[in-house]
Amino acid sequence: MDALTSRLSTRFLVVTVVPNVLLLGYLGFLFAAGAPTRSPSMARALRLLDGLTLRQMLVLILGTLVVSLATHPLQTPLVQFVEGYWGGLPFGRMAAEIFTERFRDELRWTQNEIKRAQATISSDSAMEQSFIEAQIRQYWLPPEEQYLLPTALGNTLWRGERRAGGRYGLELDFAMPRLMPLLSPPSLAELRDRRNQLDAAVRLSMAAGFATVAGIALLIWHGAWLILPVVTYLLCWAAYRSAVAAARGFSVSLAAAVDLHHLQLFEALHLEQPTNLEDEYDLNTTLSIMFRDGLPPEDRSELRYIFRKQDE
Repeated sequence: MDALTSRLSTRFLVVTVVPNVLLLGYLGFLFAAGAPTRSPSMARALRLLDGLTLRQMLVLILGTLVVSLATHPLQTPLVQFVEGYWGGLPFGRMAAEIFTERFRDELRWTQNEIKRAQATISSDSAMEQSFIEAQIRQYWLPPEEQYLLPTALGNTLWRGERRAGGRYGLELDFAMPRLMPLLSPPSLAELRDRRNQLDAAVRLSMAAGFATVAGIALLIWHGAWLILPVVTYLLCWAAYRSAVAAARGFSVSLAAAVDLHHLQLFEALHLEQPTNLEDEYDLNTTLSIMFRDGLPPEDRSELRYIFRKQDE
């Protein structure tokens, strides 16, 4: 019972149920209107909806809830797919290489624009504007081409997560599960809210994308009704741009949480705290190796325990 209650949380409702309701409702409307075998009719769909009994509506609601419960654990793989981690998919590496090319061009453009502006003594307003734009775009791209991903969302999250932990020598993929329980309630609430916004936007984008493909397949021979796939495509695009914006906000909040709580990791592990940032970077690099590989690193002698006397 507790497991079911935890599923019926705000995150579950916003991230999973709402997009599923919109997608299933849209597809149900198209089938009720007669697609694909007959020309869709709004009147036909409304008559069918008016004729639904209470039992049929309960079955539809229960079915939507079951689908949502079954697909909710897929949120992380879904985000990873939208980020561009396609290596395990058929032709995934080929597709990733093709879609990454435009980000290679963008990274090269930002690097060239910044170098040109820095090498020019006199600058006009157009050059200054181009320099600022290049800096902003470069800020959310990996620093080297080898780390580029095929989507804007993937590059944004990669850059944001590496920037948040990299300043302290932490690999957040492995350090964050240990740091998360140490966060203050305000920081934790902020991170969860930002993550929910990101996941909801990604799920809505994917639902709208699927609705677009399904709508084209069902309405391809029905003239003016093709305006519906256009609408769902625009929704998909808007939701994806919202996901990228949410990823930037999440990255900023993640960096702030690490800034405020990174030293608590040493306290929680009963390790001696570093005295400066350089020492901390070295110690965190050692810890990250241990977290990642599951084995003590070779230079583990740098990590020294501290022991506190128990209060009597």
